[in-house]
Amino acid sequence: MPAIVNIVSKQESEFLTSKIQASPYEFTIATRAKWEMVVADEDMTIGTGKFEKIKIKEIHMQKDTLALPCAFNHHALVSVMKIAGKGGCSAPVEFDRVVDSAYILGIDSGEVKRGDLLAVINVFPIMFTRDASVPVKVE
Repeated sequence: MPAIVNIVSKQESEFLTSKIQASPYEFTIATRAKWEMVVADEDMTIGTGKFEKIKIKEIHMQKDTLALPCAFNHHALVSVMKIAGKGGCSAPVEFDRVVDSAYILGIDSGEVKRGDLLAVINVFPIMFTRDASVPVKVE
């Protein structure tokens, strides 16, 4: 059943809201996947319990793929909570996407260095079980 939802995005320092008519869809997920590394692209000082946004080396994701986090922690100081595309948001699954930042939580205090492996994501191809409609902007 279609629903009208607000999509909140950020351009520069301004937040933008668009009303979109979208539908939930069932999909099939493949039993094969690809590992992508989430690698810091800047140095950062992190504190225990602090939540920060960090630049990462770009990850290019093809359309109709789904990223799921690996359950293991890959860095002694931080845990990756979310990844995000340009502008702090992700594009719909029907489009190619570029991930360039991660939201991290400090497990301990210290220095994250450029080139540090922060996490691994599992990227699965998906297939819609029926034709997906493109979300429509509502005025």
